[in-house]
Amino acid sequence: MKLAIISLGGTSSELIAKEAKELFSEVDLIDIRKIEIHASSKELKVLYERKPLKEYDCIYVRGSFNYALLQRSLTFALSGKNTYLPLETDCFTVAHDKFLTSLALQKKGVKFPTTYLAATMKAAKKLLEEIHYPIIMKVLSGTQGKGVMSADSLSSAKSMLDTLESLKQPVILQEYIETEATDIRAIVAGNKVISCMKRKGRGGDIRANIHQGGIGIKYDLDYAAENAAIKAAKAVGADICAVDLLEGVKGALVLEVNLSPGLKGIMEATKTNVPKKVANFLYKKTAEFKKSGKEKDVNDIIKGIKSEKEVLSNVDIKAGKIRLPELVTKISGFTEGEEV
Repeated sequence: MKLAIISLGGTSSELIAKEAKELFSEVDLIDIRKIEIHASSKELKVLYERKPLKEYDCIYVRGSFNYALLQRSLTFALSGKNTYLPLETDCFTVAHDKFLTSLALQKKGVKFPTTYLAATMKAAKKLLEEIHYPIIMKVLSGTQGKGVMSADSLSSAKSMLDTLESLKQPVILQEYIETEATDIRAIVAGNKVISCMKRKGRGGDIRANIHQGGIGIKYDLDYAAENAAIKAAKAVGADICAVDLLEGVKGALVLEVNLSPGLKGIMEATKTNVPKKVANFLYKKTAEFKKSGKEKDVNDIIKGIKSEKEVLSNVDIKAGKIRLPELVTKISGFTEGEEV
């Protein structure tokens, strides 16, 4: 089987590709910045380095939210083909938007901090007068803890909104959950958490992200938290992703979902080969996908045969050729020279 990992070519993608080469017959690392999609009323073409993209059994699309439109378009163009996509089109719409993620979690009954979205900055400032402090303020898109701020009073919150308004940045407001500047990062693959760490921020920073200087240690989730992480992944439609959670007095709450998580930090914290686990999952799911596709093809053929056109007949072979009775020929609709 053949695997393509389409990404920005970061360390995590390279590590997954290295492990996948032990399983797949062919593994290609493809730079998403060199992908083009050409659409016309007659055809749809996906190009890589100006040439048609090769056929693969599995295509794992990763990369920054800055490429969300291309990720959505690419997976949409590839959907419906005999290719397993761990992340499908809707994933990149929902998971790259923090508020849409909250809506998806709410629909699936996954607990998360109370979150607010206002249509205008004026409405947001009015909302600030009605909520409890401290609060968290986030831009809609962002990773590695960027675009996350805290405000402990109405005045500081309004000041932050003024700054964001000048930068023309949409923002969401979120309930603050006291966890002593810690959060949990779980890597989900299918119906299982394959690795997990607890992160703690440095020097009073509320952000526990490793990229912001946070420290990670191996952590075992309890059943409720693990179930929340798995349900969160399913809520956004991702077979592989990272889920960030908080554990407070309200239990496990999902913060957000990351479709292209860095793996180096969690590897160091847990002392486990996370890329190998991801590669094993991709291989297993691709094999299952290919098998189910073949079974579906056979079943579709069988279902397509109408019962009123079923006929039992003796086989008549002469000179190496099978001759059908006239009635069977009429029912089948075969014509002379047709391949069957």
